[in-house]
Amino acid sequence: MAMSDLVFFNVDDGYSEALLRGFRKSILGEQQYTALRNTTNLKDFKSVLIDTDYSDYVKEYNETDTSALKMLLKKKLADEIDQVQSVAGPDLDKFIEMIRHKYMIDNVINIIEGIKNKTDKNVIESRNEPLGYLKEISGLLKLDYKKIEDLYEDVLIDTEVGVYFSKFLEEVLAQSDMKNVATINNYLQQLKPEEIKNYLKKIWLEYFYHFCKTLNPTTSEIMEDLLKYEADCQTIQIVYNSLAYNNQFQEEERKKVIPYFGFLYPEITAQLIKCNSLEQLRQILQPFPDYYELVKEIPDPKKLDEFGLQSGLKSLDDLMFKESMKRYSIAFEQQFHFACFYAYIKIKEQEIKNIMLLADMNAFDKELGSKVKKGYILPFDY
Repeated sequence: MAMSDLVFFNVDDGYSEALLRGFRKSILGEQQYTALRNTTNLKDFKSVLIDTDYSDYVKEYNETDTSALKMLLKKKLADEIDQVQSVAGPDLDKFIEMIRHKYMIDNVINIIEGIKNKTDKNVIESRNEPLGYLKEISGLLKLDYKKIEDLYEDVLIDTEVGVYFSKFLEEVLAQSDMKNVATINNYLQQLKPEEIKNYLKKIWLEYFYHFCKTLNPTTSEIMEDLLKYEADCQTIQIVYNSLAYNNQFQEEERKKVIPYFGFLYPEITAQLIKCNSLEQLRQILQPFPDYYELVKEIPDPKKLDEFGLQSGLKSLDDLMFKESMKRYSIAFEQQFHFACFYAYIKIKEQEIKNIMLLADMNAFDKELGSKVKKGYILPFDY
């Protein structure tokens, strides 16, 4: 980073970065995880968390519902990001807002699914991601939708994720159908909310990638590396998961959810889209050690039910998270760029997954929990 860029960064975003660096001391380490793993009930589990920076958030936890605990942990992360964003300069503010769009998609889909299933509105609201707060959400929940297509129309027009919906429809519908409300509604009715979410998140990742390329050179370089790796992992994960369905997940369907960028894009991505076996997946990735290491010993996706924590085999998810955590940790340690904010969110999300893994073992399967030496992934462990 040039000296002039460094000066401007410190003026606009030095305070936000200083706040973020201060949050590092709150990241849990091996000692805290060992203490959590050694508890025998959720009351003791809560007591350990009260001795961490989560104290103010978990002290009211009722020690019964682990999903409620998860939302409290996420609320703390959202409050931290609110704090750094409140003092951010214009570019960093937009960068963080773009990250939030991913969680806004989760919340909009949660509302669509909840209204479709006639779920109680308080329950719908309790499931919303704190990082994806949308001021329009309360308004959407107050409206009494007689037809689900009316909800889609409001989402497309009134929320910040409308741009992703519009792009999604452009990709899957003919140009002549884009102005045909009945055709759009009929298509959306055929899709499960989870399918729509996968399409929208793929589009969000592509938008975010191209947005990051417009930022300062240091941020652009680091984010390009992180997001290209994420895109490749997403592609590999989609192909791997679809192999479980005896090729019912057609090539055209893969194309809709696989990101159109990455280190493997376009040639290797095109090969992966056509892949029809685990062995072929390994052959395609063999020239790329970082990716081949992820797939060389994973179980056959058609036989996943035969494997578990006690099998000693790592899942593809676990291997990807572990490698990604190294990359986020390195990005966080570097200074004077926006990628550290993205990396921090990813690191804390993994921390929440770690805590919930141990909480669920504590609540539902104490015997298994006692056998698992370390099922969690730590940052800065490289």
